[in-house]
Amino acid sequence: MIEMALEIIVMIKQVPDSSEVVIDPVTFTLNRGAARNVINPADENAVEQALRIKDKNPDTHITVITMGPPFAESALLDCMARGVDRGILVTDRAFAGADTYPTGLTLAATITKIGKFDIIFAGEESTDSSTGHVGPGVAEFLGIEQASYTSNSWVEDGKVYAERQLEDGVETVRMEPPCLITVLTNSNIPRNATLRMKIDAMKRGIETWTLNDIGLKPEWVGLKGSPTIVKSMKSIQEKKREGKKFTPDQMDDFVNELVSKGILKLGGE
Repeated sequence: MIEMALEIIVMIKQVPDSSEVVIDPVTFTLNRGAARNVINPADENAVEQALRIKDKNPDTHITVITMGPPFAESALLDCMARGVDRGILVTDRAFAGADTYPTGLTLAATITKIGKFDIIFAGEESTDSSTGHVGPGVAEFLGIEQASYTSNSWVEDGKVYAERQLEDGVETVRMEPPCLITVLTNSNIPRNATLRMKIDAMKRGIETWTLNDIGLKPEWVGLKGSPTIVKSMKSIQEKKREGKKFTPDQMDDFVNELVSKGILKLGGE
């Protein structure tokens, strides 16, 4: 493998803990302030994949970006404490309520502002929506090649290789940079940050960009720019089931019960 300096961008998302998800009954959107927030699991695998490429290509520079509220900066600092060089938080009230289309557009505009890049990494999907749309959407907005649902990737002789997990096997694809790769959940074991790296990340800090910085119109982003509209929502009430117990001596009663409910038909009827 030939070492070369690369510019890598990793898109991450801070998501509510799946066990604490709350839906706003008025806007029908996730109430992100009502649950503990964590880095989306697949995005952790994407960060790790980028860091593994950097391990073999030490001159590589990694930038991690996220679109979210101000408190999402903690997710960026976490990634920087693992070895990422730069963190950018794209935050603005105008982004609130965005579905996958304006989210992809916003991230693509952010990447365009960053400038040169060779590889973009993203998790396969997020646990709060599970659409898998954003990564491929960003690739389409930028007009670059992409490989989705990958378990491994590497750079060799100036080309980017990725192994895609298919239903009937593994497909190895070769792409010219720049390109985008989405990474499967649990495809690797993300490394932990050290105390020294956490302190270093805090010292370096993150950059904060707003709508004005990325040059998009307000009507293109957030809820206004989202073609998906939730008109109503209702909770499904679980039906309570009552059971009866029968002893071996009551098998005749058990059969009669099944017959009376139409569950079982006796022969000859």
